[in-house]
Amino acid sequence: MPWVRFSTYPLLVNLVVFTAAGLVVWFAGVRLSTYADAVSIRMRLSQAFLGIALLGVATSLAEVATTITAASIGNADLVSGNLFGGVALQITVLAIVDLMVVRGALTYFTPSAVLLFQGAMLLLMLSLALAGGAIGEPIVVFGVGLTSILLAGGYLLTLRISKDETYLPRWRPSDESAPVSKQKQVEPDGVPEGRKLYWYIAVMVLLIFAGGWVLAQTGDAIAQQTNLGASFVGAALVAGATSLPELSTTLTAARHGNHEMAVSNILGTNCLEMALFFIGDLFFSRGAILAEMNRSAFVAGTLSLIVTCIFLLGLLERRNRTVLGMGVDSLAVLITYIVGLGGLYYVRNEPGF
Repeated sequence: MPWVRFSTYPLLVNLVVFTAAGLVVWFAGVRLSTYADAVSIRMRLSQAFLGIALLGVATSLAEVATTITAASIGNADLVSGNLFGGVALQITVLAIVDLMVVRGALTYFTPSAVLLFQGAMLLLMLSLALAGGAIGEPIVVFGVGLTSILLAGGYLLTLRISKDETYLPRWRPSDESAPVSKQKQVEPDGVPEGRKLYWYIAVMVLLIFAGGWVLAQTGDAIAQQTNLGASFVGAALVAGATSLPELSTTLTAARHGNHEMAVSNILGTNCLEMALFFIGDLFFSRGAILAEMNRSAFVAGTLSLIVTCIFLLGLLERRNRTVLGMGVDSLAVLITYIVGLGGLYYVRNEPGF
């Protein structure tokens, strides 16, 4: 039985608590990503591996907490809405960063084969998740769907290849004079020394998990009280709150000229989001969580596929064409995401197939 029944509280109280939990996640996520940056410098890790492994995992702890909580209370719609919606929102974060910081086409500054590989793996994992949900996840092993197992394996493979670039083809941009990301060498200010750093990391992890638990509980209550549907609340509200650390770290990386790290942080986080279906299955008591997907989750997943494809096309094309101070591809992502939210609202309460 949960410690607190947020469904018994008024909607206004739940909205206030939801906002407060989001602020806690923002603060702890920003600090944790800063500490992860310091650890990566001390361990001399590459920008791309830092983005997908350290920053990607550090800033995804809120999603881990909300996935575990929502799955434990049996709200599969909130899990799938949050994970699929989070992917779409975080690709849109790159477009926002492009507008606010880069003042050009972000994809022009990132001629990296690692990013293309990460983006392709993300498309593969999104497609697998949607396919598993469409066929109802017929193969289940100890309560975990086969698709969820494949998604977890896909993320581990992405980590492996992102760390060892010798696995990647020798792709190079044809324009060797094009600007590339600058390697950041200076450790962030205000980082504790020695072992104290790891104690601070542990505290931030606990804060993020606590904030994620509250976000999932209040998100579940808000979905019931507003009749918006758990998938829509997960994709629009919970995904937005749990994506605050990614927004901060991506903005910071772009301001320092670490464009490759900024993009890899988002792509790595999104690959991890798909792998979290495996974690959700472990805590979901009614079988495979993807088998419970409703129509809203499929819309959110399709939206994630579309915006990811647009961004990958920008990475492949690499032309510094801008509109309103941002890349054409970023503008297309923003417009697509806004239209997609309208579609999510339209099917918010419709059942699955």
